[in-house]
Amino acid sequence: MVATDSWHDATVNDIANLLAGDADVLAVVLVGSCAQTPPRSDAWSDVDLFLIVKDGTTSRFHPATDWLAPLGEMFATNQSSNAFWAVTRVCFTDFRRVDVGVTTESALARIAEWPSVPFWDGSPTVFSRSALVDAVLAQEFERPQPALISDDQFEAMVNDFWWKATLAATKVMRDDLLIALHLSLDLIRDCCVLGMLLRDRTEGTNHHRSGGRGNRIVEELETTRQPHTAEGILDSIERSGIAFDALAAQWSPTYREHRHPLLAWLRQARDALAGARRVESDVIFDSGRDTG
Repeated sequence: MVATDSWHDATVNDIANLLAGDADVLAVVLVGSCAQTPPRSDAWSDVDLFLIVKDGTTSRFHPATDWLAPLGEMFATNQSSNAFWAVTRVCFTDFRRVDVGVTTESALARIAEWPSVPFWDGSPTVFSRSALVDAVLAQEFERPQPALISDDQFEAMVNDFWWKATLAATKVMRDDLLIALHLSLDLIRDCCVLGMLLRDRTEGTNHHRSGGRGNRIVEELETTRQPHTAEGILDSIERSGIAFDALAAQWSPTYREHRHPLLAWLRQARDALAGARRVESDVIFDSGRDTG
């Protein structure tokens, strides 16, 4: 059964009941779309919560996940952390999704040092027994800006893209289509990453409820989808190079097109493949004629 909108409140209540008697949990704070007034959640929204726990008890809640077992059978999880908080993302078998951030009172006291603050857009407390939490949530925070890449990181991305493109073409010509396909798909992924960065920079956030500009970028990448043959992979490499050049030029006004040497190599590769096909066809024809 796929969960519907009604599961959000029920899940928040279940978590509150699960943790209310836990002395190590000082507060549970609701963030994200479910925290808005009115809520902006729908059937595909997750529940975003932050736990503020006593110092020295974080490991009970991250990376540990057994404490979530009473909420249902887990299908998949994802975890990450930084110097100030840790996050566990859980998808249950009924498709309920819950993101749980965990931090401590001492880390919360240093909120001015946090790389971004999740409490900027309204964060009601599910429960709190911490005066510090109450004081922090009473503050107003600026909307966090998306983390964009530096000029050096962009140059590294550019160099890595064109290196993979040349390697992918070489693997095609060595008849290693598995690695060639892997690399060609990675080129498409790089185009997607650059497209996401462009969307984040344009919209000033990395939280997007709908595709918008991103969907238009996907339409532009449609031509990169080619058959998984030697010729098809070469075509995908070429189309990815054209797309990456266009996206990179949008990112940096100093960017200059890089694809033209690659396109010349791809033409040479296609000619070599065509020549090999002709030789193979002639051999088969001659063999058939000799036995006829």
